[in-house]
Amino acid sequence: MDRGGSQKKRNKSVANVDIISNLPDVIKDKILCCLPIKEAVGTCLLARKWRYSWASMTELTFREEDFDLGNGIEEGESNKFVYFILMVLSLHNGPILKFELNARRVHLLSPGGHIHRWMLMLSRKGVKEIQIKTKIWRNYKIPSPFFSCEELENACLQGCIFQLPPLFTGFKRVHTLHFIDFCATENNIGELVASCPNLEKLTLSRLLSFADISIHSTKLKILRVDGMFKHLSLVTPHVSSAVINLQVNTGYVPRAGCNFNLSQFISSLLDIENISLLGHAFECAAHGILPGKLPRLLNRLTEITLEIDLGNLKEANAAHCLFQVAPNLRRVKLQLVYRGYGAPTSNFWDSIDHQASLFNNLDTVVLNNFAGSCAESGFLKLLLEDAPVLRIAQIKDNSKLDKECLKRLLKMRRASKDAEVILL
Repeated sequence: MDRGGSQKKRNKSVANVDIISNLPDVIKDKILCCLPIKEAVGTCLLARKWRYSWASMTELTFREEDFDLGNGIEEGESNKFVYFILMVLSLHNGPILKFELNARRVHLLSPGGHIHRWMLMLSRKGVKEIQIKTKIWRNYKIPSPFFSCEELENACLQGCIFQLPPLFTGFKRVHTLHFIDFCATENNIGELVASCPNLEKLTLSRLLSFADISIHSTKLKILRVDGMFKHLSLVTPHVSSAVINLQVNTGYVPRAGCNFNLSQFISSLLDIENISLLGHAFECAAHGILPGKLPRLLNRLTEITLEIDLGNLKEANAAHCLFQVAPNLRRVKLQLVYRGYGAPTSNFWDSIDHQASLFNNLDTVVLNNFAGSCAESGFLKLLLEDAPVLRIAQIKDNSKLDKECLKRLLKMRRASKDAEVILL
């Protein structure tokens, strides 16, 4: 019996099988989605079975830089990019779960232009995720067909002007919204959030608004707000992670400022685990936080990050109130600044009653830009004497401290025998 010959026949038979062409459609789709879109479409030349595979890709990513002709003729590059997107969307014959566009030129995103047509086509494809990234600075209006994408779950839009259409009924499935470099003239953000019953993550990056922004949501779990506002009101009881980074007038936009209802925001929190108040969040606070007026302890709050002038009475008092309602605080990080105005603390931190036990569970503290002022030294002294389980106190002074000041810091009494003061 010629076993060797049989084995050779089997090997030859296996070699003749086109494994790539016979891959399941799901695997083909995964492969195509990992390729640049031009190469994915180019797979139609591989084999007969791949000829139309690209036309059912579930994820489409278009980057304008991939269509750089290298001849300096921008119009030709742009037209090629536009026609390619139109061709792919027109010939696509299945659902599109994700659409990503990286555009550099204004006319692609102009009102009634190409982006309007593309969004209209996407709204009929059951799109679940849309990302539009651009270097254009707050220069295009979100096309109205975007608000007709009923299956939408995740959206990231950059460089847009924000305005809701009159007949908008909300996104019922959206769980994540991210807006970058955008402008709002009315409380459209608040209205949008209210119309998204399942929204869990909201990120507003570099927002510019001349309107009163009011965001009330019982579903949000992660909140990031960064920008300039006329007035900002937040009521988000079930947020577990919050970053509020507020800016004030820079001269670039003379009407922009911010009035932030900080007390209302803190009072609304029930499930907060980590909170960051950065930029001018304390300065923008309309009334600060009144001592003893917060309705409850924030027992889940374990991490606080603040950008703060410890020598400013309003900011020091707000921070103190926040520490008071966080009995399980484990980590504190302070970015120290000197704003040069506001009522001085008058040894505020030295007057704190040690019986209050503010830092019973504190493990780590980080003080950046430490200058050794009376207020900063007073806060550090209070913390070291009031934190029985402290392990690390990391101090970055940017070479501002002299030797005598450094000696005083290292000699400060510590409640924790394991506390290590690290100077950077």
